[in-house]
Amino acid sequence: MEAIEYASGNEIEKIISTFGRLDVENFDNPNQLVVGILDKYNRALNEEEALRLISYEGHNIKYEKDLIEFILSCIREYPDFYIFIRKLKDINNRELKKKFDSEQVNLVLKMKKTIVEDSLIKVRDTSIIKLLLSLSTREICFSNFFFGSFVVIGNFDLI
Repeated sequence: MEAIEYASGNEIEKIISTFGRLDVENFDNPNQLVVGILDKYNRALNEEEALRLISYEGHNIKYEKDLIEFILSCIREYPDFYIFIRKLKDINNRELKKKFDSEQVNLVLKMKKTIVEDSLIKVRDTSIIKLLLSLSTREICFSNFFFGSFVVIGNFDLI
């Protein structure tokens, strides 16, 4: 796909030297990084609050637009960014078809043929960036977004 470019070996090394690894969500000791969680709530919810506030289908989708706007604002501020996409090939096509329209499904299927392993990529097409974010918010496939000195982990804590 023309809109997706693999990061070079030097670019991968630079990201790893800054963040320690690409799958930063699995970092055992994240204290050396600035870590924040994108969350709708300004504090941790207790179990009762969580059940009351977020136990219905579609909670993440309700805030998907806000998340996409946040990431797009980061991109405007830091246009030289990378996306670490994992397990794209493992996406369940049936689940994908339940959560996306046919045009989006076709684009994901094309990406699955192009990106066959976990990869650090550069994407400059906003529609693909939005789709990758939607894959995360709909809990289909998680990606990490690297912006210079910070990373947004795709396993968003919207709950």
